[in-house]
Amino acid sequence: MPSSRPLASAAPERLTVEDLTAPMSGHCTCCEHMLAAVTVSGRPLCLTCAPAFALDEPGIDDVATLIWLPHLDQGALGRCVTALHVAAKAAGHTVYDQGLSGEALSAKRAFEALLSCRLGALEKIGTDRPSLYRSALKSLSRNPFPEAHETGLRILMRGTWFPDNPRRYLDAAQEWAVSR
Repeated sequence: MPSSRPLASAAPERLTVEDLTAPMSGHCTCCEHMLAAVTVSGRPLCLTCAPAFALDEPGIDDVATLIWLPHLDQGALGRCVTALHVAAKAAGHTVYDQGLSGEALSAKRAFEALLSCRLGALEKIGTDRPSLYRSALKSLSRNPFPEAHETGLRILMRGTWFPDNPRRYLDAAQEWAVSR
């Protein structure tokens, strides 16, 4: 099984998102649940997992945040976050809306619990910004710095997309909610 962790400083190319050129047919190589829609460094990924690998993408700090969650790997976190965004969208909301009830409120509370894990990232490495993490990794020798999966750092998808199409993720979550 492929590793379900963000790429670090070993990648010679930029870690940015590219749309798949072939029709979506394979599953995400991170969460192994959703259909892949994009690639990062040639790796097929779903829209939820892509930010964990696209650390050089402009706007990454608006799309995702670093959290400290050592008991879940990145793929399991991706499956969980997808479910939370879909549950909120199925009720016609996002996890950021106010005045929610039922499944949407439960999804919001679970997402807020995940978001609160940013404090662990801040405590451990001094930032919750994926762009700063990537910048630091580029400047450090690879040998003394452990991989993200060894530290407990994870990338939490906030529920938006990059500046070229900020509604892309929410539109996809709406489609997923309709098809569930």
